[in-house]
Amino acid sequence: MKPSKPAMLSAAAIILLILTGACSSKPFLIVYYQLPQPTDTLAGKEVSLVIADIRETQTFLSESAKKSFREFNETYSLVVLKEDGSGNLLGVYAVDALIAEIFKQRLNNLGLQVQVSPSANKSEYELEIKLKEFKLDLAGSKWIINMSYQANLLKNSRLLAMESVNGSAERLKVMGKSDAEKVLGELMTDMVNKLDLVKLFQQAQR
Repeated sequence: MKPSKPAMLSAAAIILLILTGACSSKPFLIVYYQLPQPTDTLAGKEVSLVIADIRETQTFLSESAKKSFREFNETYSLVVLKEDGSGNLLGVYAVDALIAEIFKQRLNNLGLQVQVSPSANKSEYELEIKLKEFKLDLAGSKWIINMSYQANLLKNSRLLAMESVNGSAERLKVMGKSDAEKVLGELMTDMVNKLDLVKLFQQAQR
């Protein structure tokens, strides 16, 4: 069976992105997000997705990390990887749009229909993601990333369920910037997939 043309184009785009990432400088960081196994657990439900960036410091890089990413302009190139190993290069995003797109992919993967705010026609349910921390640091020869957020599930503007997710990851700086991108993708995958969305909807329906 021959691979489809869209799949071939997607693979070529990802290879080009990897080669671009090997360059000495680029204005964005590559984020590889791994989707879990798809299910239809929440099929038929609709949800509006809202991202609120409430970080005390809006910059992603610490002062020490900035020295390795002098051209970085707070944008991220997102590659979504599926369970079968295939991947799609979706585009370049600012942090709020990046998180919105990753959560949209996660919600769709559970069978949910998603509207990303602002939208004229809001769904009955609203999932609000409050980003509290998102920081990459370089401590000696080690990349360290921290992330935390609060997920609120509302119905008709009334809070029904919530969950806080916190995490950190680290990786030795062996291959330079690519190690930072690896640990970034690993942590974001873990942090987004860790949120128990099925449990949130179950709590909301009690």
